[in-house]
Amino acid sequence: MRNVVLIKVDLDDSDKPLSDARLVATFTLAAAPTNTQAATLTDGKGVEIQLPTGVQYRFERVNLADLFVRSKGGESVYVVGHTA
Repeated sequence: MRNVVLIKVDLDDSDKPLSDARLVATFTLAAAPTNTQAATLTDGKGVEIQLPTGVQYRFERVNLADLFVRSKGGESVYVVGHTA
């Protein structure tokens, strides 16, 4: 059985995991349209990509605790999907 995953992550200048506990899901990650700069997405191993405001990225069967995001205080990203 799949469960709905809806998460809002409030960002600051340090890396924050998309989930505090192991959570494998298929989901869309989107930076909030009110953000004033691109957020940074990383796997914690050195690879970083920019998440421009309003752009959506789709992930399949990924552990949310393995992905980290950061930006300036007051910005946020959204995770919308379902468990795998």
